[in-house]
Amino acid sequence: MVLDLQVLSEELDELQKEGMSYNNLLISEDAHVVMPYHISRDKAWNQTQKDGGIGSTGNGIGPCYADKIARRGVRIGDLFDKDLLANKIKRASAFYPEHKLDLEEVLSRILPLAEKIRPLVKDTVVHMQGFLKRGKKILLEGAQGLLLSIEHGTYPYVTSSDSSLNGTAAGVGLSAKVVDLPLGTIKFPFMTRVGGGPFPTELGSTTAEEYCGGEGITKLFELKKYRIPYVKRDGGIHYDCHHRTILNLMNSKDPFEQGVGIRLAASEYGAVTGRPRRIGWTDAVAARYAIEANATFNIILTKTDAVAGAEHFRVCYGYKQGPSTLTTFRRAPQFLRSVRPSYSQYEGYGDINSLRDEANLPQSLRGAIGDFEKFTGSSVAIVSVGPQPDQTIVTGEAGR
Repeated sequence: MVLDLQVLSEELDELQKEGMSYNNLLISEDAHVVMPYHISRDKAWNQTQKDGGIGSTGNGIGPCYADKIARRGVRIGDLFDKDLLANKIKRASAFYPEHKLDLEEVLSRILPLAEKIRPLVKDTVVHMQGFLKRGKKILLEGAQGLLLSIEHGTYPYVTSSDSSLNGTAAGVGLSAKVVDLPLGTIKFPFMTRVGGGPFPTELGSTTAEEYCGGEGITKLFELKKYRIPYVKRDGGIHYDCHHRTILNLMNSKDPFEQGVGIRLAASEYGAVTGRPRRIGWTDAVAARYAIEANATFNIILTKTDAVAGAEHFRVCYGYKQGPSTLTTFRRAPQFLRSVRPSYSQYEGYGDINSLRDEANLPQSLRGAIGDFEKFTGSSVAIVSVGPQPDQTIVTGEAGR
């Protein structure tokens, strides 16, 4: 992974303020460092979605990975050799002419942050292998969906790392073969995408894609636009996700408005950027590709409660291209933009937050889950029926 030392430092300070220790945190000496010039480049080149832009977070991740691959990156271990670090920054200056790098200024920002984390920096691969040999339980949490993987995603609309199971395990120095219980998380019966890129089931199609990439489109903007009451409290924006206006939007005949309604009901806004996430019905064709590529056949379905009150919901089980219906996923953006989704439609359902037994799930939802399992060859192990940790249903064999 790559690390922004300033952000990391702020997060550690927050833990200290809460009286929480982070002494057991290990930071890999091999992790690459997001430098100030990475952030400047990313904001200038990649943040916009205009003219086919990818719509990155602007946090410098892409340029940092580019330097890693070009073998000019700064690693955590380099921070404690000032001469080596200075030479690497000087070398980088040739590739960031627009930044006008001031070596002393960069060093003065980076070195104090490096000293703060020095006691935590380790050879984490050695530690991970040691944990494995001692029979310790290891939990790996991946970030980003498979379609954002640099290796297996809808390139170039991807992140800069391999977010597959193989990539996640390799990133900590383990083989994917030692992962004995892989679990895949899929939003159901709707899915989301942040930033640009193909999205066959998107509600509102290209209109929604352009809208979500527009300047100033945020949760607050949409709440004001649709006159939904809200309050600002504890650094967040709070509102009734089941407000009548939101339900009306979700049940609109206009797909674009349906997407807005589901987004507000599920509070689907980028955690980093605050941008609205693009909304579409769950694509079982893409899900099957991700499940098979990861060999992850135990699935967790999330956000099922968010569409409570919708008159109906859909799941995509094929792509229409001319007279043909295709059921094989292809990563090429030009292919995904050329097809139309083929849906199965199901009856909507009401509030499911209080349910804790698979048998009590609405018949239409159980039917959709069964169809999804049959199509993807997977087994749904957990269904999330609300945002709280206890609002989950362990299903099927996993439940027994």
